[in-house]
Amino acid sequence: MQIENTTAMIPPPIEPDPDRDHSTKITINLSMDEMATTQEIPPQSMTPRSLYFAYGSNLSFTQMRLRCTGNPDRSSKPIAIARLDHWRWLICQAGYANVVPPAALRVSKEFEDFGDEVPVSGDEDAVFGVLFDMDVADEKLLDVHEGVDHHAGPSQHPDRVPVSVRPTEQGQGDYNKWYVPATVTTWLDEEHQRRWGGDVVNILVYVDENRARVSAPKVEYISRMNRAIREAETIGFPKKWAEDVMRKSIPLV
Repeated sequence: MQIENTTAMIPPPIEPDPDRDHSTKITINLSMDEMATTQEIPPQSMTPRSLYFAYGSNLSFTQMRLRCTGNPDRSSKPIAIARLDHWRWLICQAGYANVVPPAALRVSKEFEDFGDEVPVSGDEDAVFGVLFDMDVADEKLLDVHEGVDHHAGPSQHPDRVPVSVRPTEQGQGDYNKWYVPATVTTWLDEEHQRRWGGDVVNILVYVDENRARVSAPKVEYISRMNRAIREAETIGFPKKWAEDVMRKSIPLV
């Protein structure tokens, strides 16, 4: 019986061509939806931002919940009581609350002409407020409520106020966004206290640079401010300061 040779014939190795690029090129085409699902995006809590310093009707966490509809559970939760030293509180010509920075940080002619007419804010010469850790989307919503002009140009006074404090001009807006340190007088949330650490934190505060004269509040604003003061006092907002400063302009109703 004849047995066939079944040994596999192994071809000789192929010598590489030295003039050829042997690197493997792989092209992967991902749609925008696929990219969104495959990229690992760190949670917002991993990148601390400036805490929002409320000093007017937004002292009311009821109002904050109505305005911050993106993530109301987070954005309307008060986390601390804080103080801006040497700032002053007033009701300005627009009929709403405003704060005037210390003399060294006053850049507008309105501040220069009328800033000193604003009464000292209590015995401490400071403005008290409530801090909120707002969601990014809710900060944008609040910008709309506060009338921020996002088309305003860059700051024209970097020599007087650092760009990190006042990045832009107020432009045609009702308020401008400032970023300054504030002193926490009472933490209301242990998790945020651990996260931010210390008693001095960077805050976002809305400032109307174009209206710094003391004036009367709008009628509808009086009731909103009364609600704000009442709610803030339930979490430790200083009653004496509110009585000495705010009640000069906001009658009790």
